[in-house]
Amino acid sequence: MAREDDVARVSAVVLAWQAEPWLRRGVEALLASEKADVDVILVDNGCTTDDVEILEQVAGVTVVRPGTNLGFAGGCNAGAAVATGDYVALVNGDAIVEPTTIARLVEEATQPGVGVVGASIRLASDPHLINSAGNPVHVLGLSWAGRLNEPEDRTQPEEVTVASGACLLMALPEWRRLGGFDEEYFANHEDTELSIRVWQTGGRVVYVPDAIAVHRYEFSRNATKYYLIERNRLMFLGTLWGWRALFVLSPALAGLEL
Repeated sequence: MAREDDVARVSAVVLAWQAEPWLRRGVEALLASEKADVDVILVDNGCTTDDVEILEQVAGVTVVRPGTNLGFAGGCNAGAAVATGDYVALVNGDAIVEPTTIARLVEEATQPGVGVVGASIRLASDPHLINSAGNPVHVLGLSWAGRLNEPEDRTQPEEVTVASGACLLMALPEWRRLGGFDEEYFANHEDTELSIRVWQTGGRVVYVPDAIAVHRYEFSRNATKYYLIERNRLMFLGTLWGWRALFVLSPALAGLEL
């Protein structure tokens, strides 16, 4: 773990949920980050192995035990609440960052007007292929993994609609000013809602193609995912549009539901 005086201090929040074979490797990769002083806040969100107890003995790891599964949104908020870094990073327990990923995200986060930065999420089955390069948002509230299964040929950061919650970073004061995730979402779409709030309050959302996090992606790992996606999409529509716009969109929304 970096300890140079001139590097950014980053608190990385990682959730431990059920049994995750990549959890230890993911935490170790964060602590080994180059050109960034990274500590890890590990939130026990219902871990069913001894990984939390083992990682708690590692220097640089702080464990938060809420005593119940707070979901992705609530778990990230609980971890960020005890963060002490200049920046807070959210990194999935099934993701492994490259040594320079966190430093690259910090570098872009310091650019004028940037509110949140997202990593290039790559597929574990083939890290040359994208899992998410920032997520689009449809007018009807749908959001999906942007450029899924495409090779990454971009070299410069670019603005995107949504930074994937699998690996994103914000200045800690900005995270707290916005209030973090909306915990009503529990899981899914919370990164979409946060990114839209960043845009609505004058910030920019930026994707960084050379800040890589390899993700052990399984779309349907959570049995309630389809329910949460649809429920949260409907909640999100109230954030995205006023009632007049929803009235105009009502035929299309009804058609989608059918």
